[in-house]
Amino acid sequence: MDLDWLFDQDLPTYVYALFGGVVGILVVTVHNLFIGAESYYHLSGVIVGSGFAGFLAANGSGHFKRAGMGAGILGTVPAFAWSSDFLRGWFITSASEGGQIFAVVLLCFLILATGMLATLIGVFGGFFGGWVAKKTNPEIK
Repeated sequence: MDLDWLFDQDLPTYVYALFGGVVGILVVTVHNLFIGAESYYHLSGVIVGSGFAGFLAANGSGHFKRAGMGAGILGTVPAFAWSSDFLRGWFITSASEGGQIFAVVLLCFLILATGMLATLIGVFGGFFGGWVAKKTNPEIK
């Protein structure tokens, strides 16, 4: 299967999404380490990273929402890493109370909901970064 058509056209967008995702991961990690992430996981760094990716993509490839979405999905990785202990305990409790099939269905819904939230945060951040780029450089379409 030839995927050259996919990567040739949007390679800068993927690079911006990767860079913004790494920025989001760093901001989320630093924030949650200093504040403490025992009760909740603050994902404001994902908005920062996806906004940064959207800003770069608006100045480069023009696909700022796509870059923000990729950065948003990548930026939520630390939240999953920190919540892995909670998820394991929750999965064992759900399996013992409702059965293994019920636990797998709940886990799939949790992963789907988190992915949708990460996508929405990323699109919002990418749109905001693209808007800032258009305001600072009026030549951007």
